[in-house]
Amino acid sequence: MAKTTNPFAEWYETVQKMTAGGGLPTFDMQSLTQAGQGNMQAMSEVARIAANALQEIVQQQQAIATQAVAEWQQTAGKLAKGEAQAVMAQSLDTFRANAETAAKNFGDLSEIARKAQTDIWSVLSTQFEKNLGKK
Repeated sequence: MAKTTNPFAEWYETVQKMTAGGGLPTFDMQSLTQAGQGNMQAMSEVARIAANALQEIVQQQQAIATQAVAEWQQTAGKLAKGEAQAVMAQSLDTFRANAETAAKNFGDLSEIARKAQTDIWSVLSTQFEKNLGKK
């Protein structure tokens, strides 16, 4: 017949051996709680930065779209008045100006995203270092 063992008794013996030599690690609940609170504050700050960046990007995109619609309406108005020659004469200059504006807009939007990413990384790395006890 196979010998049956009591796993709880074996666990208890192991714990007794560890505590006898002072080998059982202790938890600093206050530090653990503070780290958790710091993590929550950091995540709140990250969410705020991301929301602000998204709001700024959306506002810029709306301004770009509004300007594009206004330009389209202005061109359509000229065409409706029979000013096709004037529109065609300006088309190359308009295309060049629009391409430059688009490049600037993409740069501006990229800068907003880059700044948000840098700020988020700063918040997270600072909190990580605090959790490791470096700050």
